[in-house]
Amino acid sequence: MKYINATYKGVISSIVLILVSTVLFYGFHFPENGKSQYVVLILFIASVFWTLVSYKLSGYSNNSFKDYFAEAFKAFVVITLFMAVFSFVFYRMNPQILNDAIIENNNLILKEGNRTIAEIEENSNKLRSIFMPMMISITIIKFLFLGSLVSMVGAGFLIQKK
Repeated sequence: MKYINATYKGVISSIVLILVSTVLFYGFHFPENGKSQYVVLILFIASVFWTLVSYKLSGYSNNSFKDYFAEAFKAFVVITLFMAVFSFVFYRMNPQILNDAIIENNNLILKEGNRTIAEIEENSNKLRSIFMPMMISITIIKFLFLGSLVSMVGAGFLIQKK
């Protein structure tokens, strides 16, 4: 069997993650940041492990931590890129998510009772302006951190001698 390199595995995994996210949101009507996101994260972790294990089985590795981490890095960086682009497109296509967040935020501020209507409106405009960069940043940080962690743990286990 021919070895599929990590970049292609990242592309394949990204497509699966995007499809699963889309089906969970549009098909099952789960909230975009609900517990259903654990399914996506578990699939992401499985993708990184798939990359590491198949690299070990390919025979290309000289069994060093650096080699395993580098191979997994190639995969999870591609996945992170795809998921960041998907997040941008997803939130652009679903402006109701931002509007619901603003309404919820405004209701919380109104309950406090220590802000004027002008201050609440200014806060809404500020939230509107930072929403997209904030959501994309959260996505990037989440996937890069989790990918690094899984790569280090997986590489650590795979380099151990029996």
